[in-house]
Amino acid sequence: MSNFNAGSSLKSAAIGKFLVRLLWVLIGIGVISTFFSLLAVIAQPIYQIFASIDGLISIVSLLIGVISIIIFLVWLHRIHADLKNLFQEYPITPGGAIARFMIPIYSLWGISHTLSTFAEKFQAEGGDLTSLSERVRSLIAPLYCFMIGSRALNRIVFEASKNPGDKFLPVWFLVSCFVDLGFTVVLLQLTKTMGTAVTQKAKRNII
Repeated sequence: MSNFNAGSSLKSAAIGKFLVRLLWVLIGIGVISTFFSLLAVIAQPIYQIFASIDGLISIVSLLIGVISIIIFLVWLHRIHADLKNLFQEYPITPGGAIARFMIPIYSLWGISHTLSTFAEKFQAEGGDLTSLSERVRSLIAPLYCFMIGSRALNRIVFEASKNPGDKFLPVWFLVSCFVDLGFTVVLLQLTKTMGTAVTQKAKRNII
């Protein structure tokens, strides 16, 4: 029997809602940054008028991005603590989930393993939980594509920015904005889907 009961509360629920709000804010900022990057490519003189605003938005985006990563890791830890309560034998510990996401090289396997394990556990639950598990599984490939793409493009942008005269720099910035935006959207969908699955599983256990 699961040791999750009506007197318990999901440790990940509150921080999950906060994380979703943060990611929505990050998406909003990402859309604005993408617009300015597009302006820099197709209308440089007009962009110069807003360049200082774009710079400020970039700083705010970086700050919120760092906060979002920290909150995501806290949420990841807490949702795996919930999973340990919801399932009699959940194979990944909260600390193990953090390690799978954070340790370089190891994370290339670890992220997929963590999400696949989550999907497999909920796959057998039936009904909406099976649908949610399939959605989590379908987000794994896009997550990897955007994550790897974002890192590669950020490296390209960093190298290109060393040469301010590089005429392709605005284009690289624009592509980087699109990829970063896609990554945030996928992360948002993943957070919402996993949170919903855990909440529904908890309700089933109570009933």
